[in-house]
Parts: sequence; C-alpha cells; structure tokens
Amino acid sequence: MKEYIKKIKIDRVSAELEVDLSINKVVLGVDVAMHNTGLAVIKTTSDYLILDILHNIIVPKNVDLLTGVDLFLSQLGEFKQTIAQKYKLDKMIIEDCHLKFNVQVLKTLSRFGILVYREMKDITIKSELMPPTRARNLVNFSKSSKEIKGSKLKKEIINYINNALQVNIKDDNLSDAIILALSGLVIKDE
Repeated sequence: MKEYIKKIKIDRVSAELEVDLSINKVVLGVDVAMHNTGLAVIKTTSDYLILDILHNIIVPKNVDLLTGVDLFLSQLGEFKQTIAQKYKLDKMIIEDCHLKFNVQVLKTLSRFGILVYREMKDITIKSELMPPTRARNLVNFSKSSKEIKGSKLKKEIINYINNALQVNIKDDNLSDAIILALSGLVIKDE
C-alpha cells in the first residue's frame, strides 16, 4: 500500500479548485473498475488538506468473475483493516457506473461498487454513489474541449490533480479516486 503524507494548506487547495472545503473530515474516494480500482483517503484539518493514502486493488484480466470478486474482496478487506486502525470515515464517495458502457460492463462495475459499499459501510458515517462527471463538476474540473475523451481526458484530470495538490500522480485510477474524495469535501449550496 502506498502511503503519502502530502500536507498542503487547505486554503490553497480551496483557492485552486475555487470551492469551499469541509474541515476536520476524512473522506474515501473509490474509482471502481473491474481490474484496477483506485482508492484515495483525504483528511482535512482546520488548516491543512492531507492526501493520506493512495491504493490500487488489482484483479487480473484472465480470471473468471467470481474468482475476480474473491480477489477484490480479499484486497479490499486488507485495505479496510488499514483504514479502520486510523479512521472512522466521515464520507465515502464511490464512482457510480457510466451509462455509456455495455450491459456486461455495467453489471460488473455495479457489483464491484456495491461490494465496496458493503465492505466499508461499518467504518463509514455516510456513503454516496456519484457519477464521475458530477464529481469533476463539484471540484470545477473542465476539459479543454468537448471532443476530449479517453486517455486525453485522463491526462487532463491527472494534470488538474497534480496542479491542485502539488503532487506527481501518474495513475488515472488514483487521480479519479482523488477527484471523488475531493468532491466529498466540497461544501455544497443546497
């Protein structure tokens, strides 16, 4: 498990994202995928935003669905033990399924997302399924043009996160998880 203790002034991050962020919170962002799920834990204090833990759950592509579920749950359980020793999560934001995928991908992603919810709910005060576009909108990410998709979009998101948090993330699953965690910290006008 990669542990990052990146401490940055919360006012700087708020200014960079142009949003108000909640203080004294711990949020887990989960970018659910069939083979590489990204997890990011962000903690805030009254003065700092701390990118505390980044982790990937890797499931090989050449395994059947139920073997994949077992491997996923085993790794998720280990991650949960690490988190539970440090935190009671205030919020968990799980990426909701893209509706543009085919039915098989939708079924698999929704299953894995619900597995995360089920496994982590006892150490989490509030959980939410959120579409990735909503999470990006909450942290004021906007792509350079409407035509940007796929790997180019992923690169833009990585650059946005690296700039906002002064880090050097290279994994798009982790950058997506960070976006989700940050979206859980945004103070929304409702």
